[in-house]
Amino acid sequence: MPPRQHPQQGATSAATAPIITPERASPTQRVGAFTALPALIEQLGCDPAPLLAHVGLDRNSLRDPESRISYAAVGELLEIAARRTRCPHLGLLVGRMWHLPDLGLVGELVVNSARVSDALHTLTVYQHLNSGGGLTFLLTDGPLVELGHAIYLPGFTGSKYMYDAVIASGFNHMRTLCGPTWLPSAVLLPRSRPVDTAPYRNLFKIQPTFDAELAALRFAPKWMACAVPGADPQRLRAAERQAEARVDPEIVDQVARALRLVLLHGKHSGDAVAETLAMHRRTLNRRLRTAGTTFQQVLDTVRFEVARQLLADSNLTLDDVAAALGYAGVTPFMHTFRRWAGTTPARWRRAATARETEPVAAD
Repeated sequence: MPPRQHPQQGATSAATAPIITPERASPTQRVGAFTALPALIEQLGCDPAPLLAHVGLDRNSLRDPESRISYAAVGELLEIAARRTRCPHLGLLVGRMWHLPDLGLVGELVVNSARVSDALHTLTVYQHLNSGGGLTFLLTDGPLVELGHAIYLPGFTGSKYMYDAVIASGFNHMRTLCGPTWLPSAVLLPRSRPVDTAPYRNLFKIQPTFDAELAALRFAPKWMACAVPGADPQRLRAAERQAEARVDPEIVDQVARALRLVLLHGKHSGDAVAETLAMHRRTLNRRLRTAGTTFQQVLDTVRFEVARQLLADSNLTLDDVAAALGYAGVTPFMHTFRRWAGTTPARWRRAATARETEPVAAD
């Protein structure tokens, strides 16, 4: 299946200023089902303690499902664990352990929604309560629905393992909501095809599409009308009151999340982001200035991160990477990437590939 083509958009002005983002709190991840990760690493023949220490965590960090840890540290841990255990499908094994109750309050909202369409909409709205630095999205792509995940945290390490984990967990969630007969029409993963694809086929029951522009499960819209088994309206209302009392992400993170979403629609304008956030464009610009940044700087940061993920983890052509970022062609993308990284996309990809093959240093 070829990558989805986006409508062409105008290129970003290749200004000479570097990407600048204001200092803000590092996004966090609710531990949830990651409590089982140390035991999984042990089962794969590796001591988890030095790996946790390597990313600034200890075993106590993963004992309480309601604790929060660094989102960036989770990605680093997945990557070093996959390399140290020589298990390239570690992300799949992690995702297979996740079930809706592991999502805490978000899971409570989902399982008590009346229909699958409501449940998935709720998941996308409240997912930020569990995880910063990435978003869950729900799109209609022609005759199919897409449920997927997109990472927008700058400099995130381990994106292909995180995408494997989230899509594997999404498979579990859909089977919980729709029953064991549910199957995806397609599984899209933004990573190069692994040497052994059997673990992926065994889990998803179909051959995934690797080197995709995004991470998603595609399925028929008929499933959206299914009633969620055991949904309790009273428990839903109680969970909604708890969720509404939580603090929303700060404005820069809200804009970054919205940008990552509109890029999936082939858009990247400030007007599109303001509409997504239900605010006027002038209000958006004013709030970003107060936070010490501009819309263009946040756009550059998000685009740079997506570009690095696609270049490092997949074999997508530069034309397809440019299209995924909303550029009218590959030339303006190459010029802007060189401004961001100080090198060309092709050279950056070669360096990232070389780093992937380097041995993991022992602690």
